[in-house]
Amino acid sequence: MSTTTADEVQSVRRKRRGISREMCSDIVATLQVLIVTGAAALATPFATLTELPDGFLIEARPIVLISAGFLTSLVYVEALRQGGYFRFDQMLDPWGTARGVAWRFALILLSLIAACYALNLPQLLSRGWLVAWAVIGIAGVVASRFLVARILRKLSASGGLLCRRLVFVGAPNRTQYIAQRAAATEASVEIVHSFDQAALEDPESDEFITLQHMVEDGMVDDIIVCPKGDDDDNSMTKILDQLRRLPVHVSLGPHPIWVSRGGRLETVGEVPTYVVQRRPISGWGQFTKMLEDKVLGFLLLLALSPVMLACAIAVKLDSKGPVFFVQRRQGMAGDIFPIIKFRSMRVMEDGDDVQQATEDDDRITRVGRFLRRTSLDELPQLFNVLKGEMSLVGPRPHALKHDEYYSALIKDYAARHRVKPGMTGWAQVNGFRGETSEPEKMEARLRYDLQYIENWSLWFDLRILVLTVKAVLKPQNAY
Repeated sequence: MSTTTADEVQSVRRKRRGISREMCSDIVATLQVLIVTGAAALATPFATLTELPDGFLIEARPIVLISAGFLTSLVYVEALRQGGYFRFDQMLDPWGTARGVAWRFALILLSLIAACYALNLPQLLSRGWLVAWAVIGIAGVVASRFLVARILRKLSASGGLLCRRLVFVGAPNRTQYIAQRAAATEASVEIVHSFDQAALEDPESDEFITLQHMVEDGMVDDIIVCPKGDDDDNSMTKILDQLRRLPVHVSLGPHPIWVSRGGRLETVGEVPTYVVQRRPISGWGQFTKMLEDKVLGFLLLLALSPVMLACAIAVKLDSKGPVFFVQRRQGMAGDIFPIIKFRSMRVMEDGDDVQQATEDDDRITRVGRFLRRTSLDELPQLFNVLKGEMSLVGPRPHALKHDEYYSALIKDYAARHRVKPGMTGWAQVNGFRGETSEPEKMEARLRYDLQYIENWSLWFDLRILVLTVKAVLKPQNAY
């Protein structure tokens, strides 16, 4: 990021660029068409003979296969466009888009196969060609995204051809904050200058004339106007009317609270709104999460039932008291439920005085120490999962007294209750298990919990479950 001062404005001149970010999207889309079509052509040597229903063999013609590849590429590129994969920010993130790009190619390929069979034209396709086309096509498309991202990063570096040059207009405290956040979150942004709102109300002022010259010289791509508040309507109307004469993008900057909350734009009817919080798991995600918990939870309960029986016998023989330890915990949206564990201590604390276990805690029994270190004491929570009170993966629930304490101490602590608590979680597989006697440790655990909530997916859950096995085999901070 670089900021041009008022004294430097007149000395900085750039030619108008002949290419825009929107044009880059179309160029990359055309490139994807060529890659998919070219992959179809490269795969033609792998075409095999296709047997017709009457027993005759027919060889697929290359022109037919290449034509099928071209038509499929058009559908594929449109699917990517609808998914937002040609947005400039998405093209700069090949790792984040690789799975979606490959998955859409596979879906469209399957659709092509289904269409040929539905029309009773399977002879148009060759299995060898399909496999070769899929491999070459997916590899080519994904590799091209990485190459494109590298080129675009160079072109959009500060001062580069595709660098987005911004001018901010408004109150200095707001423009400075929003400009800093914009530059911090997008490397391809250059803050050219900031103007005070009052200075531009007069079209004959030196400041407005300077801005006009900057636009004419191709120094500005976007002007972002940051309103002061509700009492600023007349002044804001004047500014926007003045800017209408300039051939440049003009947009209203968000309120600083919107920026700090990291939301997104949506519409209610024709009214634009800014969503600062969304339901973390909804729609098909909610159904998928429920199915994951019920199916995997039931299978794990069946597979681990002999282990659980052995644990129950060991607990009973080791010390006096019940086999299970039941304690109230807070679930999703503040719902209170009884969590079930194998008893690992000589006490059954559940109230206003709940002490966390420490490394040399003499309350822990001999069998309990082994159960806690291996996390076997948590296995009865599979019943909580099947009852719908918990999930296999999610933020670990804490004692009610600890929830009350940390909610008052740590900002956004209560946000972890937006989803069901889990038997294991993203924080736990990253080393944050066991005692959290210091607020800093709980803050670190909270960061991982919130990261999980905001980025949930089925694959994320499966990854955490796999990492949980590793964490159990090599336990840390578990006592």
